[in-house]
Amino acid sequence: MQDAGLARAPSPDHVSLRALARAARLPYLSASVIPTGLGLVAAIDDPQATWWVAPLSLAAAALVHTGTNVVNGVVDYERGVDTVAMDGDARAFVDGELTAAQGRAFYRLCFAATVLLGLAMVAITGPALLPVGVLGVVAGWSYTGGPFPYKYHALGEVAIVPLMGPLMALGGYTAVTGDAWDVDALVLGLVPGLLIGAVVAGNNLADLEGDRLAGVRTLAARIGFVLARRLYLALLAAGILAVPLLVAAGAA
Repeated sequence: MQDAGLARAPSPDHVSLRALARAARLPYLSASVIPTGLGLVAAIDDPQATWWVAPLSLAAAALVHTGTNVVNGVVDYERGVDTVAMDGDARAFVDGELTAAQGRAFYRLCFAATVLLGLAMVAITGPALLPVGVLGVVAGWSYTGGPFPYKYHALGEVAIVPLMGPLMALGGYTAVTGDAWDVDALVLGLVPGLLIGAVVAGNNLADLEGDRLAGVRTLAARIGFVLARRLYLALLAAGILAVPLLVAAGAA
């Protein structure tokens, strides 16, 4: 299906920065940088924080998010989920700007760079970051890759809220402090986690019919349009309402 829909043949000799940027979905990397940054905010009062590590934590968050986006693009393209009829700008593969093999090389490079940055931060501030980093890389890859792609088993929204919210925030906090746990970081991360969950729910809602035709069983495809729309609105409302509630409770 996808081969017939290519607009032009990708060049094996040259990959443009534009194509890589489209596959990475650069405008949306704020969804990982913001919760990681909130984790750094939670560490402001720590006199032992190693602040020059902060840029490394933000870079690692952006890289693991980039790898996740590219895995999603490659797998959706190969499964026929993404076609020339799709809306949006995540079209690097269906438009023939990148081959699936080039996409795999790209996301492997992103994950490898994430691991190297993570090991560097572990060497600087201690091993507490290690489980957070391992979980982040594994969860990013297995969103649509691996033997159990949880997006295709109706677990995308359920998993994304904690992974892209509290876990990212805790990663930022732990990277500079070396401490394995902080309630403030987890609570602050909940807000972007809910909003990013709404983004995922909205994407799956928009792709509902195409996913069903391709045999992809996202949560939206399983519960139908009406309930999926209610889920999207509920996550969006929860993310917005969480801000004044956290302020009123003195947590933010």
